Amino acid sequence: MYAVIETGGKQYRVEVGTELEVELLDVEPGQSITLDRVLLVADGDNASVGTPVVADAAVEAEVVGATRGDKVIAFKYRPKARRRVMKGHRQDLTVLRIADIRLGDKRAADGKDQKASKADERKRVAEAAARQAAEDAALAAKLNVAAPEAEAPKAKAAPKAKAKAASADAAPTAEPETAPVEAGAAKGFEIVEDKAGEWRWRLRAANGELVAISEQGFASKSGVVKGLEVVRRNVAEAEGHEEAHTAEDGSAVQGGRGFEIYEDNAGDWRWRLRASNGELLAVSEQGFASKSGVVKTLDVVRRNVAAAEGHSEPDAAVTSTPDAAPKRSRTKKDE
Repeated sequence: MYAVIETGGKQYRVEVGTELEVELLDVEPGQSITLDRVLLVADGDNASVGTPVVADAAVEAEVVGATRGDKVIAFKYRPKARRRVMKGHRQDLTVLRIADIRLGDKRAADGKDQKASKADERKRVAEAAARQAAEDAALAAKLNVAAPEAEAPKAKAAPKAKAKAASADAAPTAEPETAPVEAGAAKGFEIVEDKAGEWRWRLRAANGELVAISEQGFASKSGVVKGLEVVRRNVAEAEGHEEAHTAEDGSAVQGGRGFEIYEDNAGDWRWRLRASNGELLAVSEQGFASKSGVVKTLDVVRRNVAAAEGHSEPDAAVTSTPDAAPKRSRTKKDE
């Protein structure tokens, strides 16, 4: 059963248990009131329409409390008169909870109680079924305890076999960070001078292994430092990677911006980093037998570039390699 009531110049459709906000009434919280302006009462297929109100019909409600509605802004202005007026308003409201709908001798609360009793009965039946299911599960667990003990060693051996299989799968995929650490190697960017007298940078992982080297040389250290900033920015902005369409040494193919993986002439897979203008910035130090090894290495490169702070110059004794240029002694011409 539901009804349509009128209060405060507005109409509301209500049922038993409905909470609604109406225009402010002179009542106190917890008080019970009767709304006699009932415009319609419907009970199933039967409906009583008032002219304008239904005779012998009333709606009983409980006062829950008072509240205020949303703020409404009223803005007025007059063009060419420099007049601007803005006001805000929040309507005071009363919160009601419908307790009963009466139409002659019929009450909606009586039918509500019957529905509640049926719901309680269904709830009790569901709880009884759940308890029976729990008892059946406990009985099945007790029956399974008597299983043969010969199957126990097989069950214990299974995890070991899985562990061996997992270790076998993980063995071939070794990242560059697992290599032995060189003596005196430092983590991060290093600036070195090659055999031709050009300055280059190289990136070392936390274990001291070389991860990446610069593609081009610079005439001075300041050029290398500026190049490092470009590398950091491009590595941070590079999302994912793409595969080069041709297998060349890395200088002949003009690809897009970011990381790309390719296969060199020797059949090894490598990566390279390009700037937004297509210029090569860095190449991988070593080749890999599969694409998956290159993809994992790219994660190592991103992580080490993000963690590298500044740069360093390795000692001559530590970094003495065939590519290192010999130091020239000072002469009178230098003075």
